[in-house]
Amino acid sequence: MILVAKNSAFKALHAYFTQRSDNPLKKMQSLIALCNKLIRIFFIISKKQFEFSEEKMLKDIPQLAGSKKAELAA
Repeated sequence: MILVAKNSAFKALHAYFTQRSDNPLKKMQSLIALCNKLIRIFFIISKKQFEFSEEKMLKDIPQLAGSKKAELAA
């Protein structure tokens, strides 16, 4: 899916979902979860007129939030 290939935040989420030690998802399950997340993001952006922020999206997953901050700082 192009979303995972082009967007670093969704790529990191896909990798996390498929490689986590507790209940890893299969690739298609991960893509469906990411599509659901994207729909929720579109809804909030349209309803509340927020800007998309990768940091806000990844803050729910501590392992990804720390690695993304380090990646942005570099």
